[in-house]
Amino acid sequence: MKDQELNLAIGQRLRSVRSAREMTQGDLAAHIGVTFQQIQKYENGTNRLSVAIMLRLCCFMNVDAGVFVSGIEALPIVQARDEPSFLAEDIRRISDEAVRENLSALIRSLAAVQHGDLRKSRR
Repeated sequence: MKDQELNLAIGQRLRSVRSAREMTQGDLAAHIGVTFQQIQKYENGTNRLSVAIMLRLCCFMNVDAGVFVSGIEALPIVQARDEPSFLAEDIRRISDEAVRENLSALIRSLAAVQHGDLRKSRR
């Protein structure tokens, strides 16, 4: 689920709870210290509902925070790929020492050229 879809799902739940309590957007906004336009943006998924605001809403409307998030598909956690570490590991797996040394020299040369320091490339 994309962020926008997540914001919309939470906003729709906010609208549902607010409507069930027969509150206007203005009533709710006044009680939690935002404008009614901000409540509209939360409900339409245009703006993300912060945890602080969500907790104020929960307290005022006497609902558990789970009402807003329970059952919504979680976003997958994408582990950051540390490319230099993977590359170093791949180079270490090359069995031919001469190939490893030449590859390392090539990488150092490319890095030196990229940074404008040709002295580093001649190690």
